Amino acid sequence: MRQVSRVLFTFMIISVWLSPATIRAEDMRAELQRAFDDVLAISLGSSPGQHGNHFKPDNVATSGRIISALTSFVGANVSSFPLSSTATGLTFDFSGGVPVPVTTSAGPVFAERATTIGRGKFNFGGNLSYLNLARIRGVATEDVEFNFVHQDVAESGLGDIPFEYDFITLDMNLDMDAVVAAAYATYGLTERIDLGVAIPITSVSMKATPHARMTSYTYASSGNAQHFFGGTTDAPNLEYDAPEISASSAGIGDIALRAKGNFYRGQRADLGALIEVRLPTGDEDKFLGAGSIAYKFGLISSGHLGAINPHANLSYEVRESDIDRDEIQLILGYDQKVTDNLTLAAEWMGGYEIGPEIDALQFGDATAMAPMYEGVPTTPTQRVWPTNIPGYSADNIIDASFGIKYTPRPNMLLVANVILPVNNGGMRSDFIPSVGIEIQM
Repeated sequence: MRQVSRVLFTFMIISVWLSPATIRAEDMRAELQRAFDDVLAISLGSSPGQHGNHFKPDNVATSGRIISALTSFVGANVSSFPLSSTATGLTFDFSGGVPVPVTTSAGPVFAERATTIGRGKFNFGGNLSYLNLARIRGVATEDVEFNFVHQDVAESGLGDIPFEYDFITLDMNLDMDAVVAAAYATYGLTERIDLGVAIPITSVSMKATPHARMTSYTYASSGNAQHFFGGTTDAPNLEYDAPEISASSAGIGDIALRAKGNFYRGQRADLGALIEVRLPTGDEDKFLGAGSIAYKFGLISSGHLGAINPHANLSYEVRESDIDRDEIQLILGYDQKVTDNLTLAAEWMGGYEIGPEIDALQFGDATAMAPMYEGVPTTPTQRVWPTNIPGYSADNIIDASFGIKYTPRPNMLLVANVILPVNNGGMRSDFIPSVGIEIQM
């Protein structure tokens, strides 16, 4: 026991050391806000500060929405990362009236089996996962851009004054990644009820080199810029490199409490139920958690057909959040015993959002710029979208998981796995590798 404890302690230390962030808690929301404020404050023009302020009033809400959305994408991705299965590799044959242990595979990686570990039994372990957070709704994070239009200063509608056609594009050149190291334990309260806990230690790092570009209609049409970042009206600097952003945070993520019950045991199939609560222990502003509590209620079915063991999990997750919707989750897959020591596992994992759309994640429609003619707007001559991130109606998350479990000795499991995205919903990694260890007692 003492040796196992040293192994797990070393595992947690290594996970933090390998993480891309140092142990310092920074408010990443504030860092992102600084980038927007810096760019919008420096777009001056011929009168210092006068025209720069014209890009602010209509866009304070826009930048706030953008930052809330980014926070939601990152926090939801990290806080809802699937935790390791508590399934045991030991099932029983009841055909003779007496439970007889049956050697099966070592179980799935993320899905749950309906079987429990047994009264008084104890499983514990840990896993380490790397997330490169490379895309938001299919757009590479390094290519994400935001547009800020000019304030409407005269008649209603942009375009009646030439300089109202000017707008700022902010290229974020954003790079984000995270490491999630989770320690978990399961205890068999009875022969049919398991209790569990999973404690993630999350490390998130963010780097960005914001670059602003002024699209100047006034300079293009007359040779004299009304808005610029430096120089003069006839020789303006229409580009600006904002100060680099480099921030990181690390700490406890959203802790999960679990209870699993097995209410049917058959010769070929088992049925069970799962209740899980994720506590808002991770700091939302530091991208360590969702910022709200979540409850999951699920049904579990699993079979054992010789060396092949199919399984299905269907659950509903209630999220007490203003910027995250409830979700129906479905996991389908199987695990297969290849040798006495080796199990292969494959899973299809889908999370489907339900409920009303969240306005903060839609970013808004394009702004139409059209000159006025006798008080009536003409046909728009230009449309500017607030961002190149698509405004999806739902951020469904669909992944495929492939892993192996190796048993070097009867009470120990070593796990290696990779998750691959199937669709573009939400914030996604190109792939998520994981390694872990589990001890059964």
